[in-house]
Amino acid sequence: MTRISRSLALLIFLCEAIAFAASFSTNLAAHPHASVPLGILWLMVRYFTIWTNSLVGVLFGVMLWRKRLFSPALLAALTLWMIIVGAVYHLLLAGDEPLHGLDWLENFLYHTAVPILLPIWWLIFAPKRALQWRDAALWLIWPLIYLVYAEIRGLETGFYPYFFLNLTQLGWNGLAIWCAQFVIAFWIGGLVIIAVGRAMALLRLTR
Repeated sequence: MTRISRSLALLIFLCEAIAFAASFSTNLAAHPHASVPLGILWLMVRYFTIWTNSLVGVLFGVMLWRKRLFSPALLAALTLWMIIVGAVYHLLLAGDEPLHGLDWLENFLYHTAVPILLPIWWLIFAPKRALQWRDAALWLIWPLIYLVYAEIRGLETGFYPYFFLNLTQLGWNGLAIWCAQFVIAFWIGGLVIIAVGRAMALLRLTR
């Protein structure tokens, strides 16, 4: 990792760490009777946003510590998942009610800052030559695992983190339609990222 690459990676890691701390604090304030830390963490991991941002934070922390990059496929997958996190929030979930304090900070870092910074880092610094078309299908595993988890937890608790996963309101047919749309979006997004990476490698703009 070059000095500039490490500096931007450190910024991404710090954004994730600050956002996680802010999310933990806001959940603690909203649920003062929850056990600490396990009860608060249990509340936080209802969301794909927390899953994906936490994964990015951990892996970028490991990269900074080792001073070595992960595989091109994993780095591209993180980029895809984070782009989807930002896009889904701003297109489907963002409300008109203004946020303040830690709520605003957490929301901005998770849904805007990192979904912008990570693709920039990937475009400039991540190796891309080894990306394969089949990777786009493999990258569906992460959101599919979350989908199964969210539905099982929703059936047990009655709480669904996103309206498009709410089985109670949508029914199985409605849920299937939303899930199919997201699977297609993840798959096409993955193909686009692979195409960009392979094109940059062909033009020798990246490793």
